[in-house]
Amino acid sequence: MKKQKTSGNQKAKLTYRINEQVRVPEVRVVFPDGGMQVMKTQDARRLAEERNLDLIEVQPNAQPPVCKLENYGKLIYKMDKKDKDLKKKQKTTTLKELRFHPNTDKHDFDFKTAHLEEFLRKGNRVRATIVFLGRSIIYKDKGLDLANRLTERLSTVSTRDGDPKFEGKKLFVYFEPDKKKIDQFEKRRAKAAPAPPLAPLPPEPDEPDEE
Repeated sequence: MKKQKTSGNQKAKLTYRINEQVRVPEVRVVFPDGGMQVMKTQDARRLAEERNLDLIEVQPNAQPPVCKLENYGKLIYKMDKKDKDLKKKQKTTTLKELRFHPNTDKHDFDFKTAHLEEFLRKGNRVRATIVFLGRSIIYKDKGLDLANRLTERLSTVSTRDGDPKFEGKKLFVYFEPDKKKIDQFEKRRAKAAPAPPLAPLPPEPDEPDEE
């Protein structure tokens, strides 16, 4: 009967008992074809040996414990591959932010929105912060209107995360990248003439102290 290897995935070694390490009187065996049967453990070990497989305890707290008939090395390989695939798919999401004002002109709006769009296409979460300076807080409607314009403009690559929220004299709007929308956007963009690179963003000016 095959022995447990001393090399390989240490976490998996500690997680699973195999073959002679399974010492309960009986187990529920899951066969490679998906069938199951409760058997005496010694008979299950014998069956595993006959099939050149391992008896691997996968649910030790079940009554009786559940074991798989499978090649232990292949099981570890599949687990490692699955972990690596998950890590490849997981990307670190960065929150990008740009500030607007309720009276932001069209040129500045288009310029900044294009950068937000680019951030989203790269998989980043973005926050648009609409800042109300001085007494401009009385123009909340303008801020909400700008938030709706942003939502419409960025709808080709994102989904708005909740409603715009006021905190003091700031209105926050969050957008999440939408992979399906981004893929469709990139296909349309590839068919059209290539867009010129965006000019770099200027540094954000400090907000003046209010009197």
